[in-house]
Amino acid sequence: MINSKNKSFTLLEMLISVAIIVIGALGVFSAVAKYTTLTQRERNSLVAAYLCQEGIETVKNVRDTNWIESAASWKDGLTICSAGCQIDFNDSFFSAYSSTDYLSIDSSTGLYQYKSSPTASEITFFSRKITIIEVGDDELDIQVDVFWPSHVMSVKENIYNWR
Repeated sequence: MINSKNKSFTLLEMLISVAIIVIGALGVFSAVAKYTTLTQRERNSLVAAYLCQEGIETVKNVRDTNWIESAASWKDGLTICSAGCQIDFNDSFFSAYSSTDYLSIDSSTGLYQYKSSPTASEITFFSRKITIIEVGDDELDIQVDVFWPSHVMSVKENIYNWR
């Protein structure tokens, strides 16, 4: 006996089913792409925040070294940065800031620093400018700006001669 009710799908039902699946898949792919972009942006912001803080700590380290070594002044070497300087965590002196000098990641330590001849894999797109303004005899205003494509993050702090 032949069954009069055909239980197979029609071509129209198949096309609608495929369209629903494709639209759902595109929505998932779009969400993943947006999530990846936002994650990368937040990662770069976090790195920039740490580089700003490192710049502040480096200036404090120079001040503390001046105290320990009984330099002529607690701010020796710091007041030359009114137009902007750059310095590494492992340096004790500032050099003039250049917007074309980018921080590199040292392949042996994993730390950010300015290198004279970094390899292509070590170069980043981050640049750090430290500006120090003398506010008074016992106070310096520090501003650290970290630049990366289409973004800038700034941190300000005042340090004092509290010794």
